[in-house]
Amino acid sequence: IRKLVCETCWRTLFSPDSFQKAWTAQFASPRDGSAAFSYNPEVLTWTQKQRRQFLNSRHRCEWCRLICESIENNPLRQSLEHQVTVRFHQNDPAARYIPGRDILSDVNSTLAYDMIKKCIPGCSLHEHCTPVQRGCLPTRVIDCSDPGRPRLFISNGAEDYYVALSYVWGEKQPHRTTSKNLESYIQGIPLKRIPKTIMDAITVTCKLGFHYLWVDSFCIIQDSKDDKVQEIARIRHIFHDSYVTIIAACASKVSDGFLHNRRPTVTNSFNNEYLLPFCCPDGNIGTMRLVMGHRRLPFSEPVDNRAWCLEERVLSPRRLIYARHTLLYECHTVHDNVNGAPNFISLRATEEIPRIPNYISPPASAIRDGNLKMGEAWYNIVTLYTQRDLTKPRDRLIAISGIAEHFQFFWPHSRYLAGLWEHQLPGSLLWHIPHIDDSRCRPDVYRAPSWSWASIDGICDSQVCTDVLCTIIHYDVTPARLDNPFGEVVGGYLILEAVMQPAVREVGVEGPGIFFNVAYGPTDLPQWTELWDYDPRGIGCVERDAIEPVSEGIGNVYLAIGCKDSECGYGLVLVPVINHTSNANDPGYPVFRRVGWFSADLHEPIVIAWLNGRSQRIKII
Repeated sequence: IRKLVCETCWRTLFSPDSFQKAWTAQFASPRDGSAAFSYNPEVLTWTQKQRRQFLNSRHRCEWCRLICESIENNPLRQSLEHQVTVRFHQNDPAARYIPGRDILSDVNSTLAYDMIKKCIPGCSLHEHCTPVQRGCLPTRVIDCSDPGRPRLFISNGAEDYYVALSYVWGEKQPHRTTSKNLESYIQGIPLKRIPKTIMDAITVTCKLGFHYLWVDSFCIIQDSKDDKVQEIARIRHIFHDSYVTIIAACASKVSDGFLHNRRPTVTNSFNNEYLLPFCCPDGNIGTMRLVMGHRRLPFSEPVDNRAWCLEERVLSPRRLIYARHTLLYECHTVHDNVNGAPNFISLRATEEIPRIPNYISPPASAIRDGNLKMGEAWYNIVTLYTQRDLTKPRDRLIAISGIAEHFQFFWPHSRYLAGLWEHQLPGSLLWHIPHIDDSRCRPDVYRAPSWSWASIDGICDSQVCTDVLCTIIHYDVTPARLDNPFGEVVGGYLILEAVMQPAVREVGVEGPGIFFNVAYGPTDLPQWTELWDYDPRGIGCVERDAIEPVSEGIGNVYLAIGCKDSECGYGLVLVPVINHTSNANDPGYPVFRRVGWFSADLHEPIVIAWLNGRSQRIKII
């Protein structure tokens, strides 16, 4: 420690009395460990003196280096103030005087597990967090009581605490549970057949003092369609009822593992980090780490790209996140490094983390007036979810079904309709895909009605309007399994009453085939000729749902306006469905399907006239 600074600095600023005076006056910030200091180089000779000390100590004085580098980076300023963050190692003598800590790198240490054990019980004291309760075990769990010989345990309704694992497969798992090896796995699972990430999860489960771990690849019979359907339908309860969920955020594939020591990849913006002596009030000498500027984290983790992992994170009341740089604890109230070190996450990165508001899982007493902004939460979840990838695109509805079922608790009188909620109609029909590429074709296999965001791929944004201009007359959705209204669907329709307008669309200049100018043609409606002559420009834009022949080039479509705000009207772009098969009870309304979303300027004369048109009823499938 003595060699961190030169002799001059050691005898002056870093002498016990001088240091305590300077620390009290300039640095003390007991709440978060951050501190600010300022200095004024009165004359150039002062700076030169400091530089000479720096050179004489052969660049071994950290304080001289800090001062000199600060002056060099700000040569024109006579008064410099710098914001620094002060951190200490957990076992440093100075640690008890300042709460700030270095980021934890040994996530498999005894210290790490001690910290975890302190975080979880404290969660029960949070206003918006649910208390930890012993509940029914999932159908199958891995019994980790003997980590040298884990085995599958058939719970048969037994009650106990258990841990769940959320991770990225990233590769095939040849030794996953199947109908052929199920019985042998009940006797014991050979360690050589367990991938590193799952083995690490077994280690964490044991060191936290628990016996049972749920992992999809071993606890679901992977070659049984019936078992998959049954267990996926229970996903909400599996993760929501777990004592804690381990999120292997840093592992891009199951063979990676997540308990390795973290490398110092998290550096500050300018690499300005300084180790300096800290003179403790009791006379001991510790070491403090000063960080200039702002640290940057990896922008995202592998789990942030997987759709299934979002559901698992949202549904879990308590999460241990093994990130690339450290170990974090997250619940519905906090998102912290497990040892209290700063996250150093930029604003953009913080917004990208799929944190769900703490009213998703409040105690029943916290529910007030029904929604508690749940509508906004649902739209946010859909946007986050549709940003992520699915190995099997047909799982678009399945991989969010657990979240949907969870929302039913808050909306018990609302029906779930293939990704939309009954009480949010018709406004929820106005989702749109702001960006599509040339490869984003409409899926060949049916997934949902065209009016549902689940029918296509791509990131979905919601258009929330309160001034509604259309009416939902009737609707229906047919689930693939009657006992699971939140999963796959095999059909659906709705009857909409709205003002319909024939339109001509043409590829716009705003983007590579993404935006369409909307211009009304006089061919089908002669009475519009005068308005057309008055203003022949395109008056709106269309965002198409997918690349398909009907959305290419110039052609005829129909616009059904759905709502408006003070400036624009918004609605659906529709095309007629040819050769649609109707049943005997079908009222015979014209049948359409959705191909896009549009907005139109309400100040355009043709739009004003359009809004005064007559509504008609149509069927959208």
